[in-house]
Amino acid sequence: MLRFIVISLPMFITLFWAIALVTDAGKRDKPRLFLGLFMFVASVLYASHAAYFSLNYKIYSFLDPIYTLTSLSVFPLFYLYIKSIAKDGTIKAKGLWVLIPAISFTVATVITFAIMSPDELSAYLHKVIYKESGQFPFSTTANIQIIVFKLSRIVFVLQLIPSVYFSSKLIKEYEKQINEFYASTEERTIRWTRDIMIAMVGVSVFAVVANIIGKAFFINELALIAIPSVLFSVFHFSIGYLGFKQKYTIATYKIDVLKDSTSTARLPGESMRLKLKSDLVKLIEEEQIFRHTDLRITDISKRLNTNRSYISGIVNNEFHSTFSDLINHYRISYAKELLKDKKMYILEYVSEESGFASINSFLRAFKKEAGITPGQYRKQNMN
Repeated sequence: MLRFIVISLPMFITLFWAIALVTDAGKRDKPRLFLGLFMFVASVLYASHAAYFSLNYKIYSFLDPIYTLTSLSVFPLFYLYIKSIAKDGTIKAKGLWVLIPAISFTVATVITFAIMSPDELSAYLHKVIYKESGQFPFSTTANIQIIVFKLSRIVFVLQLIPSVYFSSKLIKEYEKQINEFYASTEERTIRWTRDIMIAMVGVSVFAVVANIIGKAFFINELALIAIPSVLFSVFHFSIGYLGFKQKYTIATYKIDVLKDSTSTARLPGESMRLKLKSDLVKLIEEEQIFRHTDLRITDISKRLNTNRSYISGIVNNEFHSTFSDLINHYRISYAKELLKDKKMYILEYVSEESGFASINSFLRAFKKEAGITPGQYRKQNMN
């Protein structure tokens, strides 16, 4: 029973999140559906792992091609998930070309398995997959399958580089857009996906090492199986939990931009640049517009009767900052004054009065700006 739980844990974790994500997603929530698909594919992958470690050769002979398909699909699918929340909103059929390696190797495996005799297939599983000793004169087809299997493991490793690189680019572009549009980005950020990609590299390195050693090395030691089982379970639970919490996507951003856009805004000439900067400073410092919780750059462009792109240019070039960082700078400055007040305001009050959407956003922004916590700042500045 304990062995079953250990070898099946990642499968049940990913299946749970697959059901939760698909059930919670509406028809228009394509990113959540896509993450649900990723989790389902991962659950099938771990089901094949469970079959392998259960030593059921007959069942695994059917699951081995599925293992090839799912193992080569996880990185491309997670990349497509990131693309769906950071760039496109939906994934078109032509965007699925990243799954070609997985499909190609799977088709090749299915064909060779179909051609091999039952005895040869059994010998292939025992010698190549389970690393058992023994001699068997393999046919040309079996030798081709051995090459296909080894190449599929190489492709699994090579997928890491483009998946991480292009995912990082998408995340960076998305973060830049929301930082230039929203003052509060805490609930809109997808930086967690970058951390997950980095963690995925670490997990994959572990998987590669395990493949080099051979899964058979772990097969008779439950403690050794438990290590990757717990590691993969925690890893995928984190992805599911963070993905489930993610409400904002590029589609939300585009809706907000369209909703807040104005066709009557004028675009000042170069001669008006200094005046516009002065008006912006006045709006922030004197009218304290930064204290508005869900402040957007379009709120400011409308107040100044100009284009949001022009305001963004002023913020970038004159203040050498993003819109989000500029507003948070003023919020933290205001919070510092409240923290020095002898009335000893509670942090929730300071956070709300300064314009932050939550106490956690305030704490993170304060630490980033000041290098210390609000409590530490108060102690240093109370006489």
